[in-house]
Amino acid sequence: MISSRADRFAVFLAALLAAAPASAQSQAPASGAPVDLSAPPQRLEAPQPLDAPSASGDAAGSGPRRLVPTAPTEQPTAETEAERRAKLLGLTGKSGIEVDGLTKIDDESVGVLTPNDGGFGLDMWQGVTRSEAVNLVDALPTRLSSAALREAAASMLLSRAKAPVAVEETAPSLLAARAKALIGMGDVDNAERLLTAAPRQGRPSGLDVVDARVQVVKFDNARACGLARNSEARPENDFWQRLLIYCDALDGKAENVNFGVSLLREVAGDDPALVLLADAIVTKQTITLEKIDNPTPIHVAMSRAAKVNLPPSIAESDDPLVLHAAALAPNLTVGGRIEAAERAVPMGAIGAGALRQLYQQVTFQDTDLSNALTRAQEIGGAAARALLYQAAVKQNIPSARAEIIAAALDVAREDGRYRAAVDAFRPLIDRLPPSPEMVWFALTGVRAYLNLGDVIGTDRWLALLRASASVRDESKLALARVQPLARLLGAGDKSGSLETVLADWRGTLGDGPDVSQLRALVNGMFLAVGEDLPAAAWDGVTAGQPKNQVMPSPVVWFKFRDAMRTITRNLPAEKPLVIGSAGLSGVTRVSQSGAAERDVPPGAAKAMSYALQSVGDGAPEQQGVSVTYEVVGALKALGLERQARELAVETLLKAGL
Repeated sequence: MISSRADRFAVFLAALLAAAPASAQSQAPASGAPVDLSAPPQRLEAPQPLDAPSASGDAAGSGPRRLVPTAPTEQPTAETEAERRAKLLGLTGKSGIEVDGLTKIDDESVGVLTPNDGGFGLDMWQGVTRSEAVNLVDALPTRLSSAALREAAASMLLSRAKAPVAVEETAPSLLAARAKALIGMGDVDNAERLLTAAPRQGRPSGLDVVDARVQVVKFDNARACGLARNSEARPENDFWQRLLIYCDALDGKAENVNFGVSLLREVAGDDPALVLLADAIVTKQTITLEKIDNPTPIHVAMSRAAKVNLPPSIAESDDPLVLHAAALAPNLTVGGRIEAAERAVPMGAIGAGALRQLYQQVTFQDTDLSNALTRAQEIGGAAARALLYQAAVKQNIPSARAEIIAAALDVAREDGRYRAAVDAFRPLIDRLPPSPEMVWFALTGVRAYLNLGDVIGTDRWLALLRASASVRDESKLALARVQPLARLLGAGDKSGSLETVLADWRGTLGDGPDVSQLRALVNGMFLAVGEDLPAAAWDGVTAGQPKNQVMPSPVVWFKFRDAMRTITRNLPAEKPLVIGSAGLSGVTRVSQSGAAERDVPPGAAKAMSYALQSVGDGAPEQQGVSVTYEVVGALKALGLERQARELAVETLLKAGL
């Protein structure tokens, strides 16, 4: 007797199957035919992206996709899951991720750059563990004034690459460390790019603090406070506590603010400006803020919320993120914002477009604009640059515009703001035609584009200078002075010999006491980028007395050289080689197709990290010439030839060439 409804149904199905032909049982049902319900339920695969290939290898949309595995009794393997997640991360193909001993793809492998658009490649972290990689990133300098080194650092931090092996379960997050390094440099835009690429769910807790810092700078209080209240992780620094005080003040919670201030005092000491601003937000009373000791972006945000004018002294901060926030703060005077922006642009903490907008916000009388050259000499400083920028924008005659730009760059050079001014005036310089009537501007144009590291712009004005050199002695002299820099950057007439270029340049130097040192530095930069230096380049260069040089920590220095030695030792034998690059007495690669080639060797991130640490905060010339020489050579050996040449030119420009 059949005791249950389910049993009776099973018997019925068995009878139907017994009556069906064997061939019918072995074939898949036709469209609309009854489905075989006797087969055991099968586990569905995880949903695939709509653009993922089908099981048969066809592209999506070319036919039905299989939703069940071929072998229903097999469980999904760790390798299958890893491959699936690699597809979701965009890391498929022959060079796809192999997780050394791990059972899954790490979400920290995400990035926004591939080798095709400036990335370091999937194997950039080869040879280091997760903890070691995090330590390298944490030690990166945050105040690099070299545009070439900042670009190299950002490329490394944004690169899509295999996450290093996490030996310990408690290994820190490399993704969070990368984002933290970017925001520490004041690079808000790239920090946001990396946050966008990061997983939305289960992302490392360290990303929350970076996200919150970005939102504070953008004055997105709702998101910043949401992160502060919802994030469980609390770093050892006082950022979260300051942010919570700010958020409680916005909500009018005076008791919470007082309690938060007490906690902050125990962690970081007194912060009178923060207490004053929090009270002004809660009570909505007008206050005067005379100064902020150790300002942070939270101070800037709080002052905006309290409708309190920021003190101009905030533009003197050395924190790139504070300068970024101050330049965008509407409650700081326009002059203060321009000062902050002009200091932030060379740090890479804000774009030149923001500085141009600030120049346009300064109000001038029509008489000032019509006599801009005279008035600029009278007022000087940032106001003069703003006046000259507005006058240049309004001027339609190329020669008159060039005269205004040249005056602005002269004022900027006197004030130590040349690089910021060149960046700001660049769109106007780009529109100037290198015509015969503009010969007088040719040297100014070459200098500007050399500082920008722009080979094409340098070539345009260098060609005009070369054409004029045959008929004008001043053009011939100017050409001889700038040709070594142009050659070093990769611009100019490459068919001429380096010996002739250096000989012509030597003829302009005279017999000053520092000539030998300058010539030695020029020779060294050419050697560092792999140029064949003629023996005559050393004629007349005296060794002089031994000279003390500023050097990095011996630990950093020796680890840097060891990392470069490992790189050169592991290069494939089929790669073109040169002896002695980067001072390592080994072999390094030389790009045969020019500086545009991007071929970064495996393990490059470690060597690059130590190279950046060797230079440290500030500009390359603040370290010894030997350090700069080695770092330029390292960039060349790591496949970053363009950045190597730009760094060499930056060094010589700072040295007064």
